[in-house]
Amino acid sequence: MLPQENDPARVIDVLTINEGPRGVEGLLEIVEKAGEYFPRGSWEEIEYLGNLSVERDVRIASNKKLYDALIFEKVVKKIRGVRGALEARELLLGVTRDPVVDIRFRFEAGTIRRSANLVHDYVTSDIGVVSLFKIDEDAGEKLTAHGLGHSRGLSHHSDPIDLMYIGLLRNPEVREPFCRECVSRLKGMG
Repeated sequence: MLPQENDPARVIDVLTINEGPRGVEGLLEIVEKAGEYFPRGSWEEIEYLGNLSVERDVRIASNKKLYDALIFEKVVKKIRGVRGALEARELLLGVTRDPVVDIRFRFEAGTIRRSANLVHDYVTSDIGVVSLFKIDEDAGEKLTAHGLGHSRGLSHHSDPIDLMYIGLLRNPEVREPFCRECVSRLKGMG
C-alpha cells in the first residue's frame, strides 16, 4: 500500500555521513532497531540512499584526544540540499559516528568567547541528523528512536523516564519505550 498525500511518513530515507563500507550496516541496523520501538505500522521500511561525504570543519578535544568534527548548521544544510534534489516526501535522516557541534559565540567579560556543544540528535518532520559519537549501540538505538519521536511530533518531557525523556543520554534507564500519552499520539497518526 502506498502512502496517501496526507498520511504520515511511512519510510525513513537514510544517509550515512562519512562512513566507510564496513560501518554502513551497523548504522542501518541501529536505525532499524530504533524503528522497532514504535507501534506497528509507524514505519513500513527503511531505505538506504547512500553515503554522504561531508568535509569535517573543526577539531575538538575530548578526553585529551582530538577529533575532526562537523558543524551542525552545515550538515543540516547538506541534508536539506539532498532532500530538495531528490524531491523527497519522506523523512531524510543522516546518521554519523562523527561528532557534530553547534558553535555559539557569547560576549563575556569584555571579550567574545566561542563554545562548541555536541549535538546528538536534531530531527524534524522532514530531515534529521543523529550523531552516534562516543555512543554505544544500545544507547544509539534509543537516541535514534528519540529523534524519530521528534519527527512524529513528540516533544521532550522530564517524567516518566522513557525515550522522550529530556536527559536520555544522562539517565539511560528507560522504563518503557514511550509513555501512554506518546503511544496514543503515535497510534493516532498511523
